[in-house]
Amino acid sequence: MSKSKSKNDIAWETLFEELPILGEISNRGFFEIDSTRINQVRQARLMTKFDHCSQLPHVFSQNNLSILPTSRGSY
Repeated sequence: MSKSKSKNDIAWETLFEELPILGEISNRGFFEIDSTRINQVRQARLMTKFDHCSQLPHVFSQNNLSILPTSRGSY
C-alpha cells in the first residue's frame, strides 16, 4: 500500500511542473522563490515549514533538496 500524497506534495509538484526549479538548481545550485508565488498554489507558511526531514514533500526528498528562508518572504 503506497502512501497517499499530502496537500503539500501536490502543491509542490504543481510548482515543480510550472517553474524551471530543477533546471535552475542544476545550473546555479539554487532556485529562489517568493511567498507570493507559493501562495498562488497554497499558503507559503504551510508549504515551507518542515520540522523533520520525514515531513519534506516527496519531490524534495526524491531530488535530495531542502528549502531554507533567504529573507522574509523568500526561499
